[in-house]
Amino acid sequence: MIKLIASDMDGTLLDDDKRLPPDFFEVLGRLIDRDIIFTVASGRTYSALDHLFPEPYRDRVAYICDNGACTVLNGKPVNVTPLDGETYRELLEACGDIGDLRVVVCAESGVYHINSGDRFYSEVGRFYKKHSAVEDLFAVNETIYKVAVCDETGAMTHGKPKLDGIFGTRLNVQVSGEVWMDVMAAGVSKGSALKALQEKLGVSRAETMVFGDYFNDVEMLRLAEESFCMENGHEDVKKMCAHIAPDNNHGGVTKCIRRFALGEGIGV
Repeated sequence: MIKLIASDMDGTLLDDDKRLPPDFFEVLGRLIDRDIIFTVASGRTYSALDHLFPEPYRDRVAYICDNGACTVLNGKPVNVTPLDGETYRELLEACGDIGDLRVVVCAESGVYHINSGDRFYSEVGRFYKKHSAVEDLFAVNETIYKVAVCDETGAMTHGKPKLDGIFGTRLNVQVSGEVWMDVMAAGVSKGSALKALQEKLGVSRAETMVFGDYFNDVEMLRLAEESFCMENGHEDVKKMCAHIAPDNNHGGVTKCIRRFALGEGIGV
């Protein structure tokens, strides 16, 4: 019996216009009635996620934020692994030295990036409802959960190999899209956060269902017997999953939850 469901957001639960499936809150209500915990697992910060879930649902959803650097359960942080200050400064310097990399800093009180009026500003707004342009990212003096890096030359072929070559195992660099990478402290990922949540809740792999679409979801997908890659997901990620869900623009997540977790006779 499924007791815990975790879903990536962008490209998975949300459609291309960043909207939840039309039947999401109906399905969520049924999960709550059955004591099945629904978990949002995202590269976004908590402040960029919680507004999607109005009361009374907001604190009934668990949140794996910043690709695993911060987990929120029952409205309270339960697992936080920030970047230390020295490593944060080294990372900013490395991104500047490599070139062609644009940086978004996800911190305790907000999301920050260098002042810019070009297309990058609009791209940031697609993922973060609230974000602030600043003159100096080195001056951000608060807890840093994650640094998102935009590499328009190709995250997988350019930015990730460069950063991995500099930091090795000191940082976890995860490709989250064609031009995006998320950089967290070593050992931090959606998978590590989900594993900690499973242990806290006493939930096994057989009792877990996970949805994702890209490489930063892989460690999380491996923690569930019922693993689903979206039809619109990366072909290599599909090969790692037990199931293929309908695409994110056709409510693939809620369709599969209805069939596999709620036992409704809906074909997928």
